[in-house]
Amino acid sequence: MAKSKSKTYTTSELAKHFNISVVSASRFIVKHNFKPVKTGNHNAKCYSDAVYQQMKKYYQNKPKSGVKQSHPATKDDIIEQLQARIKEQAATIELLKQQLTIKDEQIATTTKIADQAQKLDLTTHNQKGLISAEDSNHKSYIANKESQHGALWKLFH
Repeated sequence: MAKSKSKTYTTSELAKHFNISVVSASRFIVKHNFKPVKTGNHNAKCYSDAVYQQMKKYYQNKPKSGVKQSHPATKDDIIEQLQARIKEQAATIELLKQQLTIKDEQIATTTKIADQAQKLDLTTHNQKGLISAEDSNHKSYIANKESQHGALWKLFH
């Protein structure tokens, strides 16, 4: 008993038959993990009739999204659409302005805090300088006083 050859289809043949792009057919095949039955001319992948049947079932039940309007858009429709877009963009602009105001306030607060920190740091450094200067002045004063006193005074003090 001889084996009957089943019909095989390449990706481009499937795409043509179902009136879809080759990319859509390839994505369908990958999505459903179909494996090619054989490799045809120029390394074309050939798929079995089962793949054809699955695609037929899928594309028959799929609603047509490419249905065009029966009447062309009028000027009034276009104007209404554009006005709606303008309103949306105006609302977006207003929101961005509010966000910008908040950011400006945050920057001003941060700048004020940085200035205060810098002043505090400067004051701290100045005070350290004054304390070390006063300390060295006090030590030299004591050393000077001790050198003025005689040996008897140094003995009792």
